[in-house]
Amino acid sequence: MTQMDSNIFFSFFYSKEFLLAFFTTLSVATFLTWCILKSKRFDQFLDIPNHRSLHAAPIPKLGGLAIMASITFSAVLYSPELLYLLPFLLVLIALSLLDDLITIKPLIRLAVHFLTALTFLFTFDLQSNYLFLIILLFYLVWLINLYNFMDGSDGLAAGMSVIGFSCYAVLSIILGDLSFAIFNIIIITACISFLFFNLPPAKIFMGDTGSIPLGFLCGALGIIGWYKQLWPLWFPLIVFSPFIIDASITLLKRSIKKESLTEAHRSHYYQRAILIGCSHKQVALFSYGIMICVGVLGVLAVIINTQEIVFFIFIVLFSSFALMLRFIDIMWAKHLLKKHK
Repeated sequence: MTQMDSNIFFSFFYSKEFLLAFFTTLSVATFLTWCILKSKRFDQFLDIPNHRSLHAAPIPKLGGLAIMASITFSAVLYSPELLYLLPFLLVLIALSLLDDLITIKPLIRLAVHFLTALTFLFTFDLQSNYLFLIILLFYLVWLINLYNFMDGSDGLAAGMSVIGFSCYAVLSIILGDLSFAIFNIIIITACISFLFFNLPPAKIFMGDTGSIPLGFLCGALGIIGWYKQLWPLWFPLIVFSPFIIDASITLLKRSIKKESLTEAHRSHYYQRAILIGCSHKQVALFSYGIMICVGVLGVLAVIINTQEIVFFIFIVLFSSFALMLRFIDIMWAKHLLKKHK
C-alpha cells in the first residue's frame, strides 16, 4: 500500500462522518438486539429445531430486525445519497416478517423478490440490451435468496457480511467515494454488533428479516459500485464467491436429482461439514479465512486491473473451490457409509 493510500485510510477512519456512523450504528444495533433477546413479545418468533436443523434448542430469529433498523436509522442520518434503497429494504423486511407470521407461499415470495429487483434496476439509466438486464435481474434475485440459504450456521452469514461489505468499503475509500464507503461501514457495523450475539453458540439468529435484505444489499451495492465505475461486475462475484458457489452448486445438484428447491434441507456444503463432525465455530472461522483470501484477491485484481491477473484469479478460485467441495463430498460419502453400517 502506498503512502497516499495509507493517508486516505487514516483520514477516513478518523473523520467525524465515520466515527458518528460507526458508533451510532453500533449503539442502535446492540440495544435493539438486546431488546429482542429480553422481550417476551418476540417469543412467537423462535426458530424451533426440526430434523433438518443444525441446532437443538429454540432460538430467537428476529435479529435481522435489529440489523436492518440500525442500518435504516444510520443511513437516514449519514448516507442521504443512498436513501432510495430504503423502500426496497422495507418491502423485503415486511415480506419476511409477514412470512414468519402467516407463511407466504414460495412463489409469492419469489414474485415480490423479482418485482423489487426489477424496480431497483429501473432506477438506473443502464442503456443496455434486454438480455443484460435480464441477467442482472436474475443475478440480484439469486443473491437475495442465496443469502437466506447460507444463513444456517452460527456466525456464518453475519461474519461473511462483515468481510464482504468491507471489501466494498475498502475499494470505495481507495477510489475516493467516501459517501458510498460510509453506507458500507454502516452495514458492516450493524453486522459486527449482531455477530457478538450470533457467534457460536448463537443466542439469536438473523432470520429472513436479516438475510433477505442483506442479500439484496450485497447485489444492489455491487451493481451500484459497478454503475459508479468503482469496480467491474465480476468483483462482487469474487468477493462473495464462497456463498455463491456453495448455494449454486447445492441447488444445481438438487435440481438434477429432482428434489424440491424450496423445501428446507441440509445439503449445503457448510451444513455437511457440521454434520460430519466440524463445529459451528470451525466452519465459521474456516469460511472467514476463505472469504478474506478471495476478498483480498478481488481488491488486488481491481487495483492492478489487467486481464491476465483477473484470468489467473478466476482459475485459482475455481481450482481451489473444486478441490474443497470435492473433499467435502468424499468425507460426506464416508460419513453416510459409516452411518449405515
